[in-house]
Amino acid sequence: MQHRPFSRATWNIYLVFLAFRLFIALSPGYIHPDEFFQSAEITAGNVFGFKVDIPWEYQPELPCRSIIIPAITTGIPYLLLKRWVGTNPDEFVTSRALFLTQRLAFVLVSLIIDWSIVNMARQIRRSPSIALLLVASSYVTLAYHTHPFSNAVETLVLALSAVVLGKIIQQHEASTALPSTPLSKTAISSHPSSTSGSTELPSTGPFQPRPSSIHLTFLLGVLFAIGTSTRITFAVFGFPFGVLLLYLNARASFWERRSTLRGLVAFVQACMPLAIGFGSMSAAAIFVDSVYFGKLVISRQSHGSPMTLMEIFTTSPFCWPSLSVKGSLTLTMWNNLQYNLDKDNLALHGLHPRFFHLLLNFPVLFGNLAWIGLTTIIRKVLAREWSSRSKLVTALSYSGICGMVVLSSMPHQEARFLTPLILPLVISLSGRISRLGRRFWPFWLALNGVLAIVFGVIHQAGLVPAMDLIQRQSLGFQDCRGVGSGDHILCTADPLKPGVFHLQDSNTYITRVIFYKTYMPPHHLFGYNESQARSHGVHLEILDWRSKSKDQLIESLFSKEERAMRVERTLLSAAKKEHQQRQQPVLFRQIGPRQTVLVAPGTVDFSEQAFDNDGTKDRISRHANFDHLPELMQRPLTGMSMNVYYL
Repeated sequence: MQHRPFSRATWNIYLVFLAFRLFIALSPGYIHPDEFFQSAEITAGNVFGFKVDIPWEYQPELPCRSIIIPAITTGIPYLLLKRWVGTNPDEFVTSRALFLTQRLAFVLVSLIIDWSIVNMARQIRRSPSIALLLVASSYVTLAYHTHPFSNAVETLVLALSAVVLGKIIQQHEASTALPSTPLSKTAISSHPSSTSGSTELPSTGPFQPRPSSIHLTFLLGVLFAIGTSTRITFAVFGFPFGVLLLYLNARASFWERRSTLRGLVAFVQACMPLAIGFGSMSAAAIFVDSVYFGKLVISRQSHGSPMTLMEIFTTSPFCWPSLSVKGSLTLTMWNNLQYNLDKDNLALHGLHPRFFHLLLNFPVLFGNLAWIGLTTIIRKVLAREWSSRSKLVTALSYSGICGMVVLSSMPHQEARFLTPLILPLVISLSGRISRLGRRFWPFWLALNGVLAIVFGVIHQAGLVPAMDLIQRQSLGFQDCRGVGSGDHILCTADPLKPGVFHLQDSNTYITRVIFYKTYMPPHHLFGYNESQARSHGVHLEILDWRSKSKDQLIESLFSKEERAMRVERTLLSAAKKEHQQRQQPVLFRQIGPRQTVLVAPGTVDFSEQAFDNDGTKDRISRHANFDHLPELMQRPLTGMSMNVYYL
């Protein structure tokens, strides 16, 4: 079918939204630790050999998430980055390159979601322009879908599943639709029965529903398996899709002229591609996870050492009989389900009232679109309208309802869990938004623009730049010399020459970084490969002290051991004034040599401490720490920053 192209005005507006999306994506806003720790923190360690902080979901004792999705979404981009930067032993991968790579990968994810929504809108003959502009201007797309959340991947797989389901629906409708014009003589004569002079239509003609396409049904099964491997909640969102597919196959199989037995056989045959697709993809995921987490050990009988996944996949099938297989399979989806059904486990992440999603998360994520969606559902229920004229819209609507109901029954509720709801809202309500026109758009654009700026640009936004700064000062400093009375070493770090390791001398320079009252620091952004760094005489220690009280922090910082390691900050203050603006002085205590760096938000008041007032700290502005909102309101000017102290 030939589709009408978008108007120039639609393209221009979309390009503006796309430019804004890139700005948000490349900004250092940090929404939730899971955006780093459920994806890039894992794959960066595997690809580059970095020293990383493995989260609980990926601990080999009880792995609760599949490695396949992180491997695709950030692992492949990091492999490309590794190939691009090369393997020079005297260079390290910069924090900025690692950060931008994962964000750009998810910009691509968001663009595929855009395409899927346009495709769905055209399938159901709704305005694709309105649907595209709705999703492109949504704060969910701008902030959540451009960050490496598993929820963004869940939305992507659900969108692709809806596109495939829509094509299956189109095939069924095409096979049952009455022709608008009589069949031509050519069409009739082309049928084999026309040789006997009969004009009987073929039994599988346009009046009889046909089973779903084998290829599309198989693909839908594969997508279902990928979705449930990504997040167990995908099964809830995808359930109505599966029900509709079974209904379509049953309708085609149990046709009025067929016996029950023949219909049952036809139904099973029609559903087999779905089962094969789901089963084969699930089996592949289980195998990969089992080998990756060390539960299943495959080795060559001649060597005995475990084979990596790459070695396994590149081994010739003729050599498989000579392989030794030990261990057991691991089902990460099952482990994840068991973990989340235990309320004590969920209490570790925070418990919420059952109405939290409906009354807070839903309206915050979708604004006036959420209100229109709720009123539409209420009106449909009162009118006893349980389906739409479009089967795809019906499936999407029930997908959203199932997702909201089931997720609201869980005691742990975060806003990002609802991001897949953007699909049913945009597709089912685009027609009504088109009629509302100017009564809808001003508030929608204002709300989503503000939220995108808040969470995409300033929320916890000082942490990533602070790590970029410390990476240069701990791995890439140069030109070291003794200063003072000989008990300090002063070096410089040049921001214009990133990624070059310190040239080794006879010392081992130790940098101890302490994070206080910040989000969890993603260790991979330091680009710290321990063996490579030690060969250049540098060492990095990362400590997360967010749970300490301020008194405990001060006591630890000014312990007897720490006082022996503290630098003379007057030397650092003088060096900051002496050096050019583009060069950053780095001061080590001769003992070690060693430096201690404290990273803390401006909401923490250190005004009584000397290190806060001697001109040695680096201040990174545009950082909002909403976890300590009262302190932020009391000190808005100084609180909207991230401070780096050199102790």
